[in-house]
Amino acid sequence: MSARFSPRHALNSTVGLKVAMAVTGLGMVGFVLQHMAGHLQVFQGQDAYNDYAAFMQGLGGIKWGARLGLLAILVIHVVAAVKLTTRNVAARPSRYETLKARASTWYGRNMILTGWVVLAFLLFHLAHFTGEVVAYEQLTDAMGRRDIYTNFVRSFQNPLITASYLLAVVAVSFHLAHAVGSMFRTLGLATGRFKAPLYKVGPAIGLVTGLGFAAVPLACLLGLVQ
Repeated sequence: MSARFSPRHALNSTVGLKVAMAVTGLGMVGFVLQHMAGHLQVFQGQDAYNDYAAFMQGLGGIKWGARLGLLAILVIHVVAAVKLTTRNVAARPSRYETLKARASTWYGRNMILTGWVVLAFLLFHLAHFTGEVVAYEQLTDAMGRRDIYTNFVRSFQNPLITASYLLAVVAVSFHLAHAVGSMFRTLGLATGRFKAPLYKVGPAIGLVTGLGFAAVPLACLLGLVQ
């Protein structure tokens, strides 16, 4: 007699955890790209950026629903990553005498490291722009809106904040460069003629997000955006 199917057991299996990471990773990739697009509106000036910020703040329940959804996605992703890493370590309790990296990249072998860097920065980023407790002033613009633009620009005129942000951007870029390809493989999409093209999507997304997120703080620090 075959064992009874258990959804909980399936989700906690190695395959189930990898699928959970892939699906939640897809959601976070979408968020990262949307977040980058929002940040790039700084280049349109104070009025456009404050208008965008006011629109986002005015979403009310939708905004909080999205935040809670992203929090759930993040928690599931981190828990799955920790469980998979623990199992991998337990399955190989002793290091190999000689370890040769074949057909792999530095960022592929250091996903846990870049993941923790990204998580640490996310907490700082939330304290900075969402919690408004780091280098933040209560300002309003000429139209009486919260002047998010000025706070944003002034923050990145601080070399320490910009340096920490750029470090996180590098970690995000490396993490995405490998994670997107892994996501396609886990979901069974990177096969046949699609295998080679989809393997290139990860590094491409990593490069685009790296350049997109780095452009804004560097422009502020260099005085190109004021």
